[in-house]
Amino acid sequence: MSALEQIRTELDEFGLKPRVISGPEFPLGGIVAFSYEPEVGRFIGQTFQVGIGFQENAYPEYPPHFLLVANLSDATIPVHARLQFDGCDWSVFSVPPSDFWDHLASAEKNMKTYMRRHLVRIWSQI
Repeated sequence: MSALEQIRTELDEFGLKPRVISGPEFPLGGIVAFSYEPEVGRFIGQTFQVGIGFQENAYPEYPPHFLLVANLSDATIPVHARLQFDGCDWSVFSVPPSDFWDHLASAEKNMKTYMRRHLVRIWSQI
């Protein structure tokens, strides 16, 4: 199973209905995209298409470090890149969670930890 498929499977357990977007037309090699409503920060109550991905294929040892947000009006953290895909304007953030991920036990290196510890803190900054 590819890293993107493993992430999609884990996120599917949360009822997020994730989909893998990949192929030569997608610049980052692929992402797992899903609808997400931030629990913290200035965008509480809004729903966004969010994508997570990376260029490696070594998940869960190496976590996703790209966070993509479709049609985000503005951000208070640096945008790494912008791309057009699937009728959306995606903001790409390079936000690796290595400050804590590298020290986790193997059993904790999963999307549950990524969502609760990393995605929440990034949305509190965006």
